[in-house]
Amino acid sequence: MAKKKTGTKEWAETNVNIQLGCEHGCRYCYARYDAVKWHKWCTAKQWKDPVIVQSKVRRSFLKRAGVVMYPSTHDVTMLNRSESICVLGNLLDAGNRVLLVSKPHMDCIDDICRTFQEYRKQLMFRFTIGSMDQQILDFWEPNAPCYNERLQCLMLAYSQRYQTSVSCEPFLDCKVDRIIGLYEELKPYISESFWIGKLREFDKRVDMSDVTPEQDERFVKPLKAAQADEFVLEFCQRLQNEQLVRHKDSIREVIEK
Repeated sequence: MAKKKTGTKEWAETNVNIQLGCEHGCRYCYARYDAVKWHKWCTAKQWKDPVIVQSKVRRSFLKRAGVVMYPSTHDVTMLNRSESICVLGNLLDAGNRVLLVSKPHMDCIDDICRTFQEYRKQLMFRFTIGSMDQQILDFWEPNAPCYNERLQCLMLAYSQRYQTSVSCEPFLDCKVDRIIGLYEELKPYISESFWIGKLREFDKRVDMSDVTPEQDERFVKPLKAAQADEFVLEFCQRLQNEQLVRHKDSIREVIEK
């Protein structure tokens, strides 16, 4: 029996990254957790001050089997915009199919859309949007683009006839109606898929170092409670007839129970 794909392997056969760290400072970041706790590559403070590895930017690529995900351990930001365009160009020129995954900045996405119009069939955007509530985003993803900017990026890529998709992993809303509302607002600008997933390893991965008691009550405890099977099954049932919706491994495990 073939092993079930999990994590980034559900989306792509291989990954490419060019830096250690990410200035967006998301509290739930799996890449920060792995780099700090397991690999000891940097401290949590250093993670928020990313370092671009120029040798990874300058490398050439052959055509790979399957989809290449760029990036998987950081986002495309104003700090790495030119380097990201260089890497994307090298990947696409080699004939690769590329999945760009990021919490998007408009200036970056606008540049990428204009630069790679001839590669529309090879390039898909997957923008991470876990909530439309800006207060929730400010807490969980403190330095990432606001909801409206992410929506505008999705609309731009869609209008430019690129393949578009959304990653709602982890979902950050604690009310089912809000998750449904997010999907309905984004749906008109999605051409391929809307992926939804839980916050894996909640107790390990969430950075609680500067969380106040008030923030814990308002943001952390409600989202932790929303990881319950009953909550997941409720929004899955309401979205079951939506052809764009895809379940990440964390959601499939609940359904398969």
